[in-house]
Amino acid sequence: MSPDGKPDVKEIKAFLESFLDIFNKYSAEIFGDRERNKLDDMRRQLQRLEPRITSYLIQINGDGVVVLGSFGVRQQIAHRDLIITALLGGNNELAHNFADYDDCVTSYINRALGRIDSGLWPSTEPPPILVVNDKELKDRCSDLLESPGKFDRVVREATLILEDRLRKRVSHERLTALIPESAKQTADNLVNSLLSPTSPVLSISTDQKERAAFHKIMLGVFSYLRNPFHHQINDTIDWSWSWSIVGFIDHLLNEIEKCEEIQ
Repeated sequence: MSPDGKPDVKEIKAFLESFLDIFNKYSAEIFGDRERNKLDDMRRQLQRLEPRITSYLIQINGDGVVVLGSFGVRQQIAHRDLIITALLGGNNELAHNFADYDDCVTSYINRALGRIDSGLWPSTEPPPILVVNDKELKDRCSDLLESPGKFDRVVREATLILEDRLRKRVSHERLTALIPESAKQTADNLVNSLLSPTSPVLSISTDQKERAAFHKIMLGVFSYLRNPFHHQINDTIDWSWSWSIVGFIDHLLNEIEKCEEIQ
């Protein structure tokens, strides 16, 4: 980092090129003589450098996933895990098993170097600023958005807040009358009971078509986002997508607050 707080592009580029040079020598040794001591020394050197280069690569290229596949077996690897996984001993025992990693790591680093050379990084544009109006959503999701990864937690927390807010929008007595079993006062049941286009408890509009559209949106959010993310871990979610989800949930929370309760 330079004194003005901006990334030292020359230093970062030199580091990327140095790492790539060592990695290429390591790869050549795996596909060549495979001298054990030499391989182990280079692997340890690359592993020590891995956290730093992964941090740079995610800054430059962004996070995401890569799909690797050999002999009919395909797997997804997050960019933040690509290099450290490539350097695990088990992946290097057979040269054909290392080939996919070799190509992906080389391509990932060269992409970063290309972005630097073409002036695409660092960007001269200010980073996007997500304005979250809902205080609870902001309090519970801002720190997760600033984390280095695991962005599925953002989607999980945001949709949990949406569900909780919808549930609390009516009194406990009225909700219990509509859905007697508390365990079923969740997700689709809440949407169908409270936001029915034909007989709404909470009405977003006097126009039935608009109520139907909002009902479909809320069902989609719970079916596509809330349900799967509450039951499984998903490490493929990148920052930009989770950022967009929080913005969308923020809007939906505001819409729920504007709904008129029909007695």
